[in-house]
Amino acid sequence: MITAWAHALHTEDYREGIIWMLLKELLSWGRKLLEWYIRPKSFGVFLVSYGALLVLATLAGGLVVGINYTSDATHLQASVDTSGGTPGWMAGAGFVVGVLMILTGVCINVYERKQFTRRRVLLLEHKGLHGIDSPLDAVVRQTVGGNVETILVDIRENIHEGRITQPEVALQKVVDGRGDLLRRLGGQNRNDIEIVYGGLMPVPFTFVTGCLVDDEGGGLKIFDWDRLALGGGEWRQILSARDDGDRLDPVLAPSENTDHMVLALSVSYPVDEVGIASTFPGIPLTHMRMNELSSNAHWSLEKQSALAEQFLQMLKKLSAQQVKTIHLVIAAPNSVVFNLGRIYDRRLLPAAIIYQYERSNNPTYPWGVSIPSHAQQLPAIVHRVGN
Repeated sequence: MITAWAHALHTEDYREGIIWMLLKELLSWGRKLLEWYIRPKSFGVFLVSYGALLVLATLAGGLVVGINYTSDATHLQASVDTSGGTPGWMAGAGFVVGVLMILTGVCINVYERKQFTRRRVLLLEHKGLHGIDSPLDAVVRQTVGGNVETILVDIRENIHEGRITQPEVALQKVVDGRGDLLRRLGGQNRNDIEIVYGGLMPVPFTFVTGCLVDDEGGGLKIFDWDRLALGGGEWRQILSARDDGDRLDPVLAPSENTDHMVLALSVSYPVDEVGIASTFPGIPLTHMRMNELSSNAHWSLEKQSALAEQFLQMLKKLSAQQVKTIHLVIAAPNSVVFNLGRIYDRRLLPAAIIYQYERSNNPTYPWGVSIPSHAQQLPAIVHRVGN
């Protein structure tokens, strides 16, 4: 038996599996290295890095520094020999400038580190999906830094077999989470506070959170769950990564004036058009769809901003068509939904309701959250009756 097992380890399938695992590991490390490279660096790190390069360059160009100890004079004596390369004055000046850059960078880093420890990070974390308990605060502490204070909104006790049994209770927790954030921000110096959002939550609650939180900070950082990462998934920040240029296309956009309109967005998965037709009979549908549907192509901040701008322009167009109420149906990653909620101007745009998808339910979109607007101060649950 042992011999057979050992033989199996050397089969072609096993070797291919090992090679595939190694390739995935290399790709993962390559992605992390790229993210580290494109992340904004502090000026102190910049000075230390390029100062060290300058010192090495002058040494490589022929600068030789000799340090001799003379016992009689009891002092150190330094000499510079540049006979083999760069002219002496250039090499010496480059060496001195490089050392000064390193020393200045170190001082700046020490100062920034002191400021870093003073900074508070308010993390608004949403938990609405069973089986994902990886600590987001640890990742935020490692990538953003500062003293992380977590405001946890956990609605998982209201979810049974994938369905939200008490949406009103869950919505109140979401609203309370935003209230907790406001209390912690009250009377504080905003320059010392960083706001971070991350988590996994049903689409209506994520969208309305974007609407509610947007007023509290324009520069907040956003994290999302990468299901395809090695080890079962990991938290990743939405950064200024490469934008693949893929955008939403209106595959169906009625132009007639109507009081109600369904606006559907297919980003990660196609929305259920049959379910939409049965849930909203007689209401026209405007459908915007990505050219390439993907759950793992949204890590670029530029791309998400562009998608949000397309969404806003469509909302303005519907408003110009005298639409009074927009019924939103969105299939997208959590961070995308959050940013779409942030862009929704509830003072100038029509009233909106964002709906939850339940494939086996009748209706398919059984309830939604009405967004606060000029005529409504707080979000509320709206139920739809099946046929």
